[in-house]
Amino acid sequence: MNRAEFEALRNLPDKQITSDIVFELKQPTSPNLVFEDVKVDNVLNYDVVLNGTYKPGIPSITLNFVLRGTGPICRVCVNGTIHPLVGRTHKHDLRKDSDPRNNLPAAVARPDLENLPTVKEVWEILLQQANIKHTGTFNEP
Repeated sequence: MNRAEFEALRNLPDKQITSDIVFELKQPTSPNLVFEDVKVDNVLNYDVVLNGTYKPGIPSITLNFVLRGTGPICRVCVNGTIHPLVGRTHKHDLRKDSDPRNNLPAAVARPDLENLPTVKEVWEILLQQANIKHTGTFNEP
């Protein structure tokens, strides 16, 4: 996937997630709550899934869109690891063809997502900005 294809997918209307979003313990020894492999339906038939991690001890949320067979194409981190020049709340997206293989190295600050009181508010903003309709339920972690 190149940048033009990524932008076409990102801007595509009528993407949809029909699954319920439920954050669960994946490993009993980890405090992190996750959901994995949530399908993002789209008319271009790209095989895109969404994974999420909530770290209650911080608290932080990471939402990672992955094109199967290629790698991550967009990741939003709210209150995550500090990145120089962009801070803890930022977005990684595909800039170069090699970025999915390199775990999306470029990041831009997302101050609009800072200090939101709930994970659901972050979720709703991202869905709106990405033109994704969610018809399932969202269980706040």
